[in-house]
Amino acid sequence: MSLKRAYPILEFDSDKKVYIDPEAVAGKTKIPEHFVVTFFREAIACLLEEGRLEQVAAFKSETVDIPLYKTRINDQDVGLCLGYVSAAASAALLEELIAMGGRKFLVCGGAGVLTDSPLGELFIPATAVRDEGVSYHYLPPSREVACDEDALSALKKALDYHRVSYREGKTWTTDGIYRETKDITDMRREEGCLTVEMEAAAFFAVSRFRGVRLAQILYGGDDLSQSVWDKRGWKNRSDIRANLVKLSLECVHWL
Repeated sequence: MSLKRAYPILEFDSDKKVYIDPEAVAGKTKIPEHFVVTFFREAIACLLEEGRLEQVAAFKSETVDIPLYKTRINDQDVGLCLGYVSAAASAALLEELIAMGGRKFLVCGGAGVLTDSPLGELFIPATAVRDEGVSYHYLPPSREVACDEDALSALKKALDYHRVSYREGKTWTTDGIYRETKDITDMRREEGCLTVEMEAAAFFAVSRFRGVRLAQILYGGDDLSQSVWDKRGWKNRSDIRANLVKLSLECVHWL
């Protein structure tokens, strides 16, 4: 049966035999089974200054290398690395982390808020609108992709245990950071999206395709709920961001 469709993005192929195998690229490098991916570089820098991280490998690309670290949390090894911004790069990173032995992942990063929300509010995406490209190479076309149910449930239990408040809901994953028009944003809000970011749909799709557990925590940053964009200085809140990474390192073992 032909895979050809009206548009290339709809031509999903479930065959796992590929030309470039992530296990061949990753080689024999091994990382902890539990792994945190964060987008808060200053939080990693702080942990390095405290002497809490040991580099065990690196994710290499043509433009930049990302160190992969491990640390000890409650007498267990936990991996940590900086994430790539964008869905496609995030998918490639997760593929190699899985090939290196990662099986349970917690991603923590920032997102724009689409509804009235205080700076720093935490969101737990249960589903993501697939307004990007790479997820369509891992799952058949659909409007949304859901977070792994077991991972989502475990994360909520972990946050409840630590008495951390959050909002659960839908996020909008888009490749077009500079194409978030008012009409599109209003439409996403009307279909229930609380946040907008660039990676969740890819992380959910790859983890589902590879059969690993992954959940995500989003820190409410810039505001797209009004008529004009409000940055709110969210990248300067290093205290919230550092605490979120430390919380993620504590919670990932619950997955």
